[in-house]
Amino acid sequence: MKRAPRSRQRHDLYAKYHDYDSEISDLLGECGMTLFFASACYIHDFSRDYGIHTLEQVEKFRHKLGNHLKNQAHQNHGKVHTVLLSSENLTGNISGQCGVQNFHDFLVNIFDEIEIVIYLRRQDDSLLSMYGEYLKRGYAGPQFDGFVEEALRNRGMVPYIFYKHILGLWQKSFGAERIKVRIFDRKELVGGDILIDLFDLIFQGDIPDLSELVRTKNDNTGFSAPALEFLRRIHPYIPFRENGAPNQTRQRLQGRIDQLPIEPRPRLSAEQSNRIMKYFEADNEWVRSTFLPDHPAPLFPHRSDQNASSNLGQISLDEFAQFTGLLLK
Repeated sequence: MKRAPRSRQRHDLYAKYHDYDSEISDLLGECGMTLFFASACYIHDFSRDYGIHTLEQVEKFRHKLGNHLKNQAHQNHGKVHTVLLSSENLTGNISGQCGVQNFHDFLVNIFDEIEIVIYLRRQDDSLLSMYGEYLKRGYAGPQFDGFVEEALRNRGMVPYIFYKHILGLWQKSFGAERIKVRIFDRKELVGGDILIDLFDLIFQGDIPDLSELVRTKNDNTGFSAPALEFLRRIHPYIPFRENGAPNQTRQRLQGRIDQLPIEPRPRLSAEQSNRIMKYFEADNEWVRSTFLPDHPAPLFPHRSDQNASSNLGQISLDEFAQFTGLLLK
């Protein structure tokens, strides 16, 4: 599908998604990883939960999803000229050249023009965020510094922070000219907002009226630093999974765990932040010079708001008692 003139694009992204196939609609509605399922060269545990157990079934699903999108394009011919595809954690789950190439072949069979938009976040911020996500999911390993060491040693643990590797795969399949790299930082985003920034790119500066969009109350704000340490310490006793299956006791507590406080926010020390960014210095310079040559070096500038010390791994007895009380209510 070709990009429409700006005057005709304004309402293209508001087209509703109509479900023509129950298998596809279930995957779209419940999992949010449909594009990954259709492109994968291996069988992910999540895909098994949705009935995809073999690579032959992956191929069948890829063909079905492709036909589904073609039908949509045909039924909306002349009305919709730009389609926005987004799939959670796509760069993390499609971790090899095979999957990226499958995704490329899938798209070129449907669309005339393709643009890949990727937002890059500072790796120190990303690792701090993923540390919190791991703790939500039952991580009971070492404190943050040990988590970072493991993530850098085992690249499959947090694969989406290795930007040179990721972009190298996508560059090989799609070409650098099709890849638009943006920096996930309010100072760099148009309007200081990622949605406005994305629409500015898609609509080439002619941003549609977004005044009726309302932010969800469930904004996935992470837990406070003491709450993260609380979760790290209790998980060995209330694990996320037990005997190969979700722990029912843990699941019953999920609603209460979600009510744990979000302040004070977790923070890294200057030493922790600098050590992480130093590790990625060469890779980030490759990204800058390859995709953002007009961007000042370094890709992620030195922070002026660094802290002398971190508040991770700390919790008082009173806080531990308070959080335990929340779980027992």
